[in-house]
Amino acid sequence: MHVTLVSTAPPRVCGIATFTADLRTALRRAVPRWTVDVCAIDRDGFTYGSEVTTRIAQDEPDSYRRAARQLAAAGTDLVMIQHEFGIFGGPDGRHILLFADELRTAGVPYTVTLHTIVARPSRSQTETLATLCAGSSRVTVFTETARQMALGTGLATAEQLAVVPHGAPPVLRALVTPADVRPVVRQALDAAGDARVLATFGLIGPGKGLDHAIAALPAIVRRHPDVRYLIAGTTHPDVVRHAGESYRESLVTLAERAGVAEHVQFIDSFLTEPELAVLLARTHVYVTPYRSPEQICSGALTFAVAAGCPVVSTDYWYARDLLTPRDAPASGRIVPCGDVAGLADAIGELLIDGAARHAAHAAADALGATLTWPSVGRRFAEVALAAVGGPRGPVRAAQPIPVLRLDHLDTLTDEIGIVQFATGTKPDLDSGYCVDDVARLAIVAHGLDQLPGLADPRPARWLATAMRFLAAAQGRNLMGYDGSWLDDPHSGDHVGRAIWGLGVVASSTGDPLARRLIGELMPAVERLEFPRSIAYALLGLSQVDGYERAVATWAHRLAVDVNPDPDWLWYEPELTYDNARLPEALLRAAHRLDDRELLGRTLSTVDWYLAEVGLDQPDTGILRCVGNQWRTRVRTPDGCEGDEQPLDAAAVVELAVVAWQVTRDWRYARVARRAFGWFLGENQAGQPLYDEQTGGGRDGLSADGVNTNEGAESTLAYYQALLALVHSGLVRAPVPAVRLVRPRSAAAPEVLSADR
Repeated sequence: MHVTLVSTAPPRVCGIATFTADLRTALRRAVPRWTVDVCAIDRDGFTYGSEVTTRIAQDEPDSYRRAARQLAAAGTDLVMIQHEFGIFGGPDGRHILLFADELRTAGVPYTVTLHTIVARPSRSQTETLATLCAGSSRVTVFTETARQMALGTGLATAEQLAVVPHGAPPVLRALVTPADVRPVVRQALDAAGDARVLATFGLIGPGKGLDHAIAALPAIVRRHPDVRYLIAGTTHPDVVRHAGESYRESLVTLAERAGVAEHVQFIDSFLTEPELAVLLARTHVYVTPYRSPEQICSGALTFAVAAGCPVVSTDYWYARDLLTPRDAPASGRIVPCGDVAGLADAIGELLIDGAARHAAHAAADALGATLTWPSVGRRFAEVALAAVGGPRGPVRAAQPIPVLRLDHLDTLTDEIGIVQFATGTKPDLDSGYCVDDVARLAIVAHGLDQLPGLADPRPARWLATAMRFLAAAQGRNLMGYDGSWLDDPHSGDHVGRAIWGLGVVASSTGDPLARRLIGELMPAVERLEFPRSIAYALLGLSQVDGYERAVATWAHRLAVDVNPDPDWLWYEPELTYDNARLPEALLRAAHRLDDRELLGRTLSTVDWYLAEVGLDQPDTGILRCVGNQWRTRVRTPDGCEGDEQPLDAAAVVELAVVAWQVTRDWRYARVARRAFGWFLGENQAGQPLYDEQTGGGRDGLSADGVNTNEGAESTLAYYQALLALVHSGLVRAPVPAVRLVRPRSAAAPEVLSADR
C-alpha cells in the first residue's frame, strides 16, 4: 500500500512535524512492504529530505488542490492528514477542505488525526473540522476523552472514530551513549550536579505556563534548596515571528525577581530524542504547567511518561487521561490550571515523599511500555487498513458528474406541487399531484438549498411549496390539477413518505412546521402495515430527535420479518419496488439507536441485496435493478423482469451511501459511485437515464433502451441519488448550468388550504 502523510515536516520545528516523522518511521517498520511518504505543509521554503514527495504552500489555495491531484496521479492509496488549526492556511485552516475535496473527486480515501479538539469552538472552526471529518474514512484521536468530545461536538461518528495513543520513541527507555548528547545538554546536566531536577521541555510559548512554574519555585526552594528547574527548548517559531524572544526574556526576569534565578536553567535548543532520554532519566519530577484545560494532546507529556517520569501537571484533558487512568495507578499529581500554590505543594510533596514518587514512577513506567512507537505504529497501520477496506481504495475511474440543470424540475413544479407524469418533457396536467412525489420534492429541494454556492432561489421556493402541500394533505395522497383532493385520508406509502420528507427537513433546520406535521401524522404512522410504508417512516423519524422509542418499535417490527435463509436474506417473499429502502431504513435506525446487533444483521442483508442487483464486485459490477414485474426466488425461464425503474437505482445509491456513513467501509463508497453510474449510462442498455439537456430523468430502462417520458418520480430519483453522494462528500457538487428563466403564471399563495 502507498500511504502519504500530510503535515508539517522537519526541518520545520514543531511538535506536529516531529510526530509525523516518528509516525512515518513506525509505519515503515510495522509494515515494511508499504510505501510511506510525506506531503509537507510548507511556509518557509525549507529543503526537505527524500521522504517529502509533495509540498503544499501553506497560504496558497490552489496549491492544496494541485497537491491532491499529484498524490492521486502517483497512485496514493491512502492519505493520513495530521490536523492542527495552526498549520493550514485560510480562516480556521479552511484551505485543507480544498485538498480533501480534490481527494474525494479523485477517489482517494483519507484519515484525519485530531491533534486539537476545542470544547467551545467557533462556528467557523466547527464547520471546517466537521466538513473535513465528514469526508474521512477514519478519524483518530489520542484519548477516550478526545473521542467523547469528538462525538459530543458532532465532529465524527462512533464508527469513524478510533483511539490510538500518541507515540513515544523507544530510545526514551534505553541507555544512551555520551556521543549522542551535544555539549550544551551535557553541560546543563553536569551543572545540576546532585540537585533534585524538575524539567519541562518543548517549544516555548505563553500557553505552556512556564511563568506559573517559575512563580511556584520560591515555595519549593524553601522546602528543597537543592532544586534545579531545567527548561529545554527553543521559542516556538510563530512566537519568534510575532514577538521575538520577549517571552523567554520575561521568564528570565521573573526568575530574577522571585529570587530563584540560580535555580532555573534554560537549554535554548531543540533536543534530539537521545538528548531527551538523558534529560528525562535525570529528572525527579516532570512538570507540565499548561494554562488551558482544553489541551487534548501533549507529545512532551507522552515522552515523559514513556520515560517513566513522575509528573505534576495542571488539569488539562490529556493530562487527566494519561496520568490518572480509571483502571491503573496514577503516574503523578494534577492541580488546577493557574493554581501556583497548588503546583508548588504537589511538586514539594512528590520530592519529599520517596514512596509516592516511586509509585508514580512505577505507574508511568508500566504505561510507558505501551506508548512506544513500534506498538503505536502497528495500531495506526490497522486504522489505515480499515480506512481503505483492504489493499484498495474507492474506484477512481467514474463518469463525470453532469452540470446541475434544474429547468425540468421547474417545468414540472408550479404553485401547488409537482405534476406527477410527463409526456416526453411536457407535464401531463391531467395526472395532477400526489403526496409521494411532493415528499420527494421536499427532500430534493432541501438538499439543493443546502448546496454551498448555489445562487438559485428556486429550491427554496419549491421547498415552501412542498411544505404547504404536505400541511394540507392531512393523510390524503392524490390531488387533481384543479386543486381538489381525489381521496380521503388513509394509510399507505404516502404517509411514510410524508414522514420521510418532513424528517429530512426537520433534521438539519429544526423547522417547527415540519416537526409539528410529524406529530400530527404519528397516529397515522401507528396504523401502517406494509414494510415499505414502515421503512419510509423510519427514514424520516430516525433523523429527528425525540422519536427514538418509535424508531425502536418500527425497526423491530421491520427487522423481525427477515428470512434467515442465506439464499433469500430478505424481508418479503418477493423483491418488488424501491427495495433498498428497507435495509437503508434499518441502517439509519441502528445508527440512531446505537444498536450494534441490528447494524450487523442489516449489513448482512445489504450485502445479499447488492449481490442480487449485480454489485457484489463494486469495481466491476453493473447495477441491474429489479424490474417492474418483480423477482421471486424462482426466476422466470426467460429471465425477464420488466423495466428497471429510476427510484430503485436511487434507493441503491442511498443504501450504499448510508452503509458507508455508518461503517466507513470504502467498499460501500465504491458501490454508491458505481450505482449512480446507472443514471449516466452504466446499465444494461448502455444509455443514460438523465437528460443533460433538460435536467430531467427518463422513466424506465429496458434491455433495448429507455422510456423517454420525464416524470416527477424519475427526475426526483436522479437528484436524490446525486445529493446523497454530494452531501456525504463522495462526489464534488456539480457546477450549475446557465439558468433558463421562464415566466410564472402567478405568485405562490401563502397558504394552501386543506380543502384545495
